[in-house]
Amino acid sequence: MHQRDYILRHIEQLGSALVALRNLILGRKADPARVDEELTAVAGRGGMDLELLRGFTEDTLYMFVASTGDVEPARCWLMGELLYLDGLQAQLEERELDAEASLRKARMLFALIEPAGGMLVGIPEAAGRVEEIDEHLGQLA
Repeated sequence: MHQRDYILRHIEQLGSALVALRNLILGRKADPARVDEELTAVAGRGGMDLELLRGFTEDTLYMFVASTGDVEPARCWLMGELLYLDGLQAQLEERELDAEASLRKARMLFALIEPAGGMLVGIPEAAGRVEEIDEHLGQLA
């Protein structure tokens, strides 16, 4: 019980940090180096390496979120959100190829958890993220 509570609190903290980063990116209030540093730091706090996530194929990402055959929604959501924000920042910096790569990976991850809906209060539903990502991918096309 205590371990589950700890994990949920940790996910909520990471979620809060990612919401703040999303607002920073969309508000265009930070320089790209700061955004990258903060994304990298949040990924590290979640036990992930942003550079590796950027380089992984969709198949490799799938293996990480479903190593036992069942999708781990928390891990899937965290990876998806990191890549989504990475893609948004790349799009704002007009790095279209990087933006498209990160957004496509994020979309795949959110689509894996979409049927389950949201996990925690305050964390966006996967279906909503898929729609947002589709809009951004449409702008890149």
